[in-house]
Amino acid sequence: MAISKEEFDKLFEIEIDGWCYGMTQYPGELFPELVHGIVRELKPLLVNSIKYFHVYDIVKIAQKFAKTSKFIVPEKELVFNILAQLPSPTSLKTEDEMYTIAQILDKVEQSYNGAIERMERRWKSEPEQAKA
Repeated sequence: MAISKEEFDKLFEIEIDGWCYGMTQYPGELFPELVHGIVRELKPLLVNSIKYFHVYDIVKIAQKFAKTSKFIVPEKELVFNILAQLPSPTSLKTEDEMYTIAQILDKVEQSYNGAIERMERRWKSEPEQAKA
């Protein structure tokens, strides 16, 4: 069943807030590997966000996760882990999807100069890694 962009936008925020709530309710001490694991669990959401042309602020998500996890993982580390979950532009099907990912990356670049260049290097090396 397809949903509208507006519905997806709301679902996106609910899922981010849900993970933050889960971290606050975790029955024990949070640890960096757990927080990074949660970020990896966001991958399907982040991939679908491109398909729904949902532009979000990775830095704000990273700030929220850092604060929720009591800063056991630095914001910058979370930003680049979230970026690593994004699909390669070569896997995108439409110009609108390319434009969406470009807008997301541009927001990160404003806070972390060099982020786009770093991602371009990563995406360029992906086919080489797949062959190995």
